[in-house]
Amino acid sequence: MLKRLLSITVVAWLVVLSGCAQADSFPDFTKLVEKVQPSVVSVKVEVKRWGRVVGRGGGSGFIVDEGGYILTNHHVIDGAETPVVKLYNGREFDAKIVGSDANTDVALLKIDSGDLDLNALDLGTTKDLKVGQWVLAFGAPFNLEQTVTAGIVSAKGRGEVGSQYVPFIQTDVAINRGNSGGPLINLDGEVVGINSMIFNPMISSGLSFAIPIDLADNVRQQLLKDGKVNRGFLGVTFGPIDQDKADAFGLDDVGGALVTRVLPDMAADKAGIKVGDVVIKVDGKPVRKSQDLPFYIGQMPAGEEVELTIVRNGDTDTIEVTLSDANGQFASNSDTGKQELGIAVTALTPDLKEATGIDKGVIIRDVDKDSPAARAGLRQGDIVQKLHRTVITSLEDFQAAVSSLPDKGKVAVLIVRQGVGSDFLVIELE
Repeated sequence: MLKRLLSITVVAWLVVLSGCAQADSFPDFTKLVEKVQPSVVSVKVEVKRWGRVVGRGGGSGFIVDEGGYILTNHHVIDGAETPVVKLYNGREFDAKIVGSDANTDVALLKIDSGDLDLNALDLGTTKDLKVGQWVLAFGAPFNLEQTVTAGIVSAKGRGEVGSQYVPFIQTDVAINRGNSGGPLINLDGEVVGINSMIFNPMISSGLSFAIPIDLADNVRQQLLKDGKVNRGFLGVTFGPIDQDKADAFGLDDVGGALVTRVLPDMAADKAGIKVGDVVIKVDGKPVRKSQDLPFYIGQMPAGEEVELTIVRNGDTDTIEVTLSDANGQFASNSDTGKQELGIAVTALTPDLKEATGIDKGVIIRDVDKDSPAARAGLRQGDIVQKLHRTVITSLEDFQAAVSSLPDKGKVAVLIVRQGVGSDFLVIELE
């Protein structure tokens, strides 16, 4: 009998201890959720192509400033003219797109909420984020608004899964379509990332990725100031280093970025970078993986001087490089259309012709906000092949076409957009 009582007692204590362990392993998230949810929004969009509605979609976002500024993903609002933001209390507002950056998949919206009090989330940092710690994702998967899921940080600095400019945070948090743009939150209630994508959109695989908030906030500040991101450009192509290459190039460690091509007349070329150089540091920061190189460079503005540590023929050296503009790969450009249309264009170089498969026209490298071109729907990267009555085959043709434009009225422009095709847009001159 005594033995039986002892067994029961032991089992009871094991249950209690198990409960305690479980409680320690799985925090109570209720207060954290109550704090964060009022700052999470849903974003609804009508996607237009060539002036026609071709689809409806949406995602999530979160308030970063009491003045009505909201962060979300670029791909959530891409192609939309006026996104609609739905707040936690159910009220909806038309949003202005302050700016958007496709390279980092970050967009900044603004709503005029009047006297309505908005709760902005605190922005944290990924510097102290550790693999294994708890994080929560907020958003509207499949339009199921104010959904919360939890998981852990699986890895940091995943540059190989998406944009070369983003060292993604990998988590096992369950996210789906509609979570895009929502916040990734630590247990202090701070935003540490923007939920951006999953590894396989067809199945739940426990692999989800978020944009580090440090990077997103840098983009936010630039969009707020200029409406676009001023991103430095090195002008090289590169590849990873494995053990065989490390041995062949005289490296002490398996790491760095191996330069495989140097674009002529760009920043690297002017500084003396050569094919076969291995970049191992950028301003003293180690390039552990080849993806680190564009990430470091992409955070610096054009015109900034950067120190590259390289290994060449087994010897280590440092080279000072003044960064080009991210669009600096285009050798020649024209601002002829800036004043009249609100666009700046560049010539189609041989590299661009090969990349696009198009051999005639000029490519738009910049579009001013609220300009006639912007209102007509022209974008950076569009190729202009006809303006008004002039066929465009070169910069000279474009300059001639602009000089012949009427002072007022509507003019047609034929453009080619990658992945979409060609069509005429109408620019109204004022």
